[in-house]
Amino acid sequence: KSGEKILLTGDSGAGKSTLFKLILGSINSTQGSIIFKDKDGKEINPDMSKIGYIPQDPNLFPGTIEENITMFNNKLDNKVERSVEEVDLSSDLQKFDEGINKKLDLDKLNISGGQRQKIVLARAQVHESDIILIDEGTSAIDQSGTIDILDKLLKSKATIVFIAHNFTEEMHELFDREIHLIKE
Repeated sequence: KSGEKILLTGDSGAGKSTLFKLILGSINSTQGSIIFKDKDGKEINPDMSKIGYIPQDPNLFPGTIEENITMFNNKLDNKVERSVEEVDLSSDLQKFDEGINKKLDLDKLNISGGQRQKIVLARAQVHESDIILIDEGTSAIDQSGTIDILDKLLKSKATIVFIAHNFTEEMHELFDREIHLIKE
């Protein structure tokens, strides 16, 4: 349902990440098909630009933190501050003399894994995706940080499907429902 917050769980190898890749069209199914339907059950071709995807290993590129969030779309500059707040990246930015203008050095990894994930989470927020698929998007962030981020992220109007392992009961309660995949 539109705006629903879903926790996607399952054993390793059950196909959680593969399901996301099928939805995004980045891989083809060996059997069956992915069909998108509107709320009335009519088949549609979705606007894939409205689907945000946060993979297990965040995709960043050489440039500033802000450029990594906006993807060089200057029209989004005025939304960056709010998205940075929503994913708890503000305190991390204060550690850099350049703040949001810190240039990323992907060879030297001058930011932590948690900071990388927060940048990609902020990217999904600033682009106002209707659907956000998050694959272990907070695995490098501590438990209290994850709860803070989820609490803010899950208040958005976006439909969110979140893959996670080792979730506490408190984290489970933040979601509308859980879908559990079983490896066969």
